[in-house]
Amino acid sequence: MKTPILLICFNRPAHTRRVLERILGAEPEVLYVFQDGARSLPPATSPEGDGIVEHPDVAKCQQVRDVVDELISKYNSLPSREGQRVGLHTYYNESNLGCGPGPATAISWFFEQVEQGIIIEDDAVPDPEFFPYCEELLERYKSDDHMWAIGSMHLDNRTYGDGSYYFTMMNRTMCAWATWRRAWQQFNLFQHDVSDKQLLDALTYYRCGWRMKRFWIDRLHEIQRGYWRKSWDQQFWMTIWLHHGKGIMPNVNLSTNIGFDGSGVHCPVGSGFAANKPTHSILPIVHPTSTEIQHKADRRFQSHYFDPKNYGVNWWKNLPYRVNRWVKHIVRHKGPWIR
Repeated sequence: MKTPILLICFNRPAHTRRVLERILGAEPEVLYVFQDGARSLPPATSPEGDGIVEHPDVAKCQQVRDVVDELISKYNSLPSREGQRVGLHTYYNESNLGCGPGPATAISWFFEQVEQGIIIEDDAVPDPEFFPYCEELLERYKSDDHMWAIGSMHLDNRTYGDGSYYFTMMNRTMCAWATWRRAWQQFNLFQHDVSDKQLLDALTYYRCGWRMKRFWIDRLHEIQRGYWRKSWDQQFWMTIWLHHGKGIMPNVNLSTNIGFDGSGVHCPVGSGFAANKPTHSILPIVHPTSTEIQHKADRRFQSHYFDPKNYGVNWWKNLPYRVNRWVKHIVRHKGPWIR
């Protein structure tokens, strides 16, 4: 693997071990590891009077660093390496940035060093074929400014287009993916200067219906009110849309999300739509004959992953709630009707 890889981790040593073992199985020449800092507790005294209580993150974050040191040392000492060592670069943040600024800082640091690369979070175990898939497509589309990202997750049983992968508006999960510096340089974490009209015009370009438009306008408002502290991927998708860009998604699943165990902020316990999906072979890659966006795939992903309550039977169950919101929006009323 000549393509650089970035691993983003935090406080989950067992998850980090599984993902890093898979990364090292691809024999990368260079690996970047970013870890967000431990969260802090307000000053408190233990019942025994022993002093300040330490946040559990402190020990867990150190365990993650120990896992990185252990696996890299073991990998570099293998006889089969014959003196070839992985080039390791680490960025261990001392303070906690959070779910939004943390990964954004990691990816920006990564692309200060490299032109193109693979990004993997600590709860996404990639299939071994994910790495050559990314490497081939990064090279194939590196000069195509319309292409912004290469994803890994395929969460339904349908095939789109006539190739091993298809093109999308990129409303997708980004736990294991790849991109180029030229794309990430356009990233805007805060979206403060984006108007409703700009985003609506962009979503119209992608043939989104009114439900999708309403959903993403609400997300824009959340981000502008401060949700950027907990999100970065939604802002990157919006950046893609505002530039009328495209993403690439495989027609088979190439990564397994192991984070739906209560250990992460955004992944509740249970069998979510994207949880623990098996992976499948994609090689040899068959390139599609058309670069047209598969809008049906985008709408299907939206209805299954992001907004299932507004589709199918659930649409009717939530009708009173939506009517209430529409009326308040029309008359510009904020908050509840009755105080």
